[in-house]
Order: sequence, then C-alpha cells, then structure tokens
Amino acid sequence: MGGPCVGCNTVETADVDVIDYKTYRFGRASQLFRGPQPDLNQPYISYIGGTETYGRFVPNPFPKILAHRLGVQSANWGTPGAGPTFFLKDPVVLEACSQSRVCVISAMGAVPMSNRLYSVFKRRNCRLLDTSETLRALYPELDLSEFRFVHNMLRRMYRVSSERFRMIEIELRQAWVARMRDLMDDIETIRVLLWMSSRQPEDVPATLPKDFFTTSPAFVTRDMFEQIVPHADLVVEYVPDAAVAADREDGRVYDRKADQSAILWPGPTMHMQTAELLEEPLREIISQDRLIGKMLRG
Repeated sequence: MGGPCVGCNTVETADVDVIDYKTYRFGRASQLFRGPQPDLNQPYISYIGGTETYGRFVPNPFPKILAHRLGVQSANWGTPGAGPTFFLKDPVVLEACSQSRVCVISAMGAVPMSNRLYSVFKRRNCRLLDTSETLRALYPELDLSEFRFVHNMLRRMYRVSSERFRMIEIELRQAWVARMRDLMDDIETIRVLLWMSSRQPEDVPATLPKDFFTTSPAFVTRDMFEQIVPHADLVVEYVPDAAVAADREDGRVYDRKADQSAILWPGPTMHMQTAELLEEPLREIISQDRLIGKMLRG
C-alpha cells in the first residue's frame, strides 16, 4: 500500500531542491546524517532521535542553535523515521555518543520499531519488512503483504478492529520501554532525555486519533515515558503553546505541492524554544565538565 513514508530517512534526496542538509556518512552502516560533520577529536555534544531531532524542513534545528550558543560543536545524529532500535543496531554511533560530553536523547516513536509482531528495515524504520504469523492470524481479513509502511498498516488494523488492536498496543508499549531502556543504558555519558512534541505525553485516548500514529513520538504515552525517566540523568519536556503548535507553516522550507507531510514535524519556532529550554542545563553540565578537567590537570 502506498503513501508517504512519514519522516523516512531518504530526505536528503527528497528535499534537495529546497534545503541543503549538508549530509555526510557515518556509523557502521554509513548512514547519511545531517551536517555540518563534527570533528570527533574535539569536544562535542551528541543528539539522537527521529525526524524532530534531524530538523526536516528546518534550516536551523535545535542542535545547530545550541552549538552556536554554547560554543561546543553538535553531532546531530537524529535520523528521519528512526525508532530506538536504529541506534541500538549501530555500535559505532553508540560509542561516539558515549564519547561526547553529554548526549541528548529524544523520545522516539513506538511505531517504527521491530517487535514480536512485525519487523522494520534496519535503516528505514518506517518501512515494513515482515509480519509475524501471530499478527497475520489476528487480522485474517487483511492481506498484510500490501502494506509498505508501518503506520498505514496499524491505522487500517485499528479501523478494522479496535478491540483486537489492544494486543498490538500491549506489544508496542512493552517493546518500546525495553528498547529505550537498553538505548539509555548503552550510552555511557551524561544522558538528557528530551520530550519534544506538539502534544503532551498523555496516555492513549479511548479512541485513537489519526495523527496519534504519526505525530512524534508516535504512540508513546505518559506511562511509557515515565518508565524510562529513571535511566536519564536529566529530563526536559517541551510542548509548545497552542498558537505555535497550530502554525503549520512557521518558516518551514519545503515544496508545498510535493510534500504536505511537513506540517507533521516541528517548525523553526519549536526548535528555537527547545534550544532555549536545553541551553542552561547543557551549559551547566559543560561548565562542571571543564572544572573537573582543570582540577585533574592541576
């Protein structure tokens, strides 16, 4: 089944006519990441997450803003459409995160992630790779081979039977918490957990709205988020006010005819406000790090 791959990680070619992401290859799989490419021999702050960290359609995403304000280079390893397993499968990126002064980890969606019911592609997590016999038996009236994108499959399943969908909900919740815990624990530096979304991290509503499958972090609830909080050294939650959240243009740079998915992702104002929230705690961490370094050298 067709449809746009919401935030999928081929944006460097899809958006080439409207924005230059200055991409470069890095990691075990030589994934394309957003530049500028950092010098890992010098101090840096690492950032990992999905499309919201990458900053699709945004000229100055929050990692770039913070590099300018803090005077410490940013390694923006946010990857469009990524779930936590994307980073768990790349030990090179994980080691680089561990070598950074601090790592900002955005809460990623629970939809683009392999679990016991379906699997996704290693580099393009929003793309459906395979489905389990259990899932096919749960929805025998659907031909799951027709689906290319996970969020499209899940939306159809929910419409067919919200009651049977409860089994999928349970699996997604359990798998996401387990993978995010593993990810947090595998990063051996100061870890800042970031919630950056146009919605509050509330529990799943009784009737799932359409955008709950796509609005970052897709399908993540307050209860799920709170279960990974103990694995972070610091937690920052950012949700814009209603006016900012409702502004679907907000300075985004995109081809309005070719890609209407732009309205799903944070715009420049959200990135600026996220940077403002992160600036002081990151500055304090860096200052303490420098002080400790001077004491050790002295």
